[in-house]
Amino acid sequence: MTYLLRKPDSSEKLKILGEVAQFDVCGFPSIFTRKKRKFERFKFIYPAVGQKGSCVRLFKVLQSNACEGNCFYCANRKDRDFPRVDFSPQELARLFIQYYEKRLVDGLFLSSAICGSSNQSEEKMLQTVQLLRYKYGYRGYIHYKILPGTDQSLIEAAAKLADRLSINLEAPGEKYLTQLSPSKKFTSELVRGLEKIARINQEKPLKGGITTQLVVGAAKETDREILSLSDKLYRNYKLWRVYYSAFMPILGTPLEGLPPCLPLREYRLYQADFLLKGYGFTSEELPFEEDGSLPQEHDPKLAWALKHPEMFPLEINRADFTELLKVPGIGRISARRIVNARNLEKFTRLEQLKKTGAVVGRTRNFLTLDGKFYPAPKKATSRINEQLSFRYWNL
Repeated sequence: MTYLLRKPDSSEKLKILGEVAQFDVCGFPSIFTRKKRKFERFKFIYPAVGQKGSCVRLFKVLQSNACEGNCFYCANRKDRDFPRVDFSPQELARLFIQYYEKRLVDGLFLSSAICGSSNQSEEKMLQTVQLLRYKYGYRGYIHYKILPGTDQSLIEAAAKLADRLSINLEAPGEKYLTQLSPSKKFTSELVRGLEKIARINQEKPLKGGITTQLVVGAAKETDREILSLSDKLYRNYKLWRVYYSAFMPILGTPLEGLPPCLPLREYRLYQADFLLKGYGFTSEELPFEEDGSLPQEHDPKLAWALKHPEMFPLEINRADFTELLKVPGIGRISARRIVNARNLEKFTRLEQLKKTGAVVGRTRNFLTLDGKFYPAPKKATSRINEQLSFRYWNL
């Protein structure tokens, strides 16, 4: 059901449209940082966490939440009974600039429900961005959402003004998408839309690249299917990032009775994704269980290492860069530092390894230093909350 508030002011609109915008993901989960707590009273200020832990405060809002669609999981679905409001382009542009000039936000994330048609909704978003760039002279970061079925001309116009474009695939295939949004077409609408922005990004790379988002845990999809798709997207479309959104049931939707996706599952997906994106792993190499899920007890890189005892221990003074990346506790930076440092002297002590930034407590069980093995003392298995605390870039 759709109904409109009578002449709501801008602050009322921002409260509504900022809160429902939370379901679009444009940064890593809050478990990667504690900075989110600083902005909890502003639902529309989103601390987007970057790959190295940096945080950008995004003004994250919908142009409108009046939607023609009826996705089973979505807060904005047509048949859900809650207030519908929208911003005019002039109103939203002016509001954003007020927060930007007060230095409360660093950039804009703009999306919208589909009201009327995809092109009509996209045109209002585009007008908002045009006002920011041309009227207000804003030169900062803009993440711009492309809606399913948008014309090529509108996508090209948005690409000239935005730093990043994205379109949500939502599911790892047609059979799962029908369980979430039967009115959408996976290949003809969503994948084709991704292909359009990928071609634009290839011809003239966007500063922030292109991204997509998958909903996790609502359609009984497996981690194997999710990450197989992500692997293909990285290789075929050169995505900057695939984001994973843990399903949360929303009252007033057909899926309100489903259990929420566990945060640990979402976290493991991101850890495995980092292995695909930055560590040379393929989806076939990832250590899935028989049911297609990632192991929960260990992070994916450690689980892979434990399943391949024939690979270890590696001699740190001889292993090449690619081999070092397979070692738990060694990231890309520490691997490069190891390669550079051993040109000057051999690694013979754990203290030398520690100086590279490697997590010695994790690496020592998988390396020898000048032929000597320094295994870590046996410890009890960490609790889940402790597993969630270690830094992803030291995978």
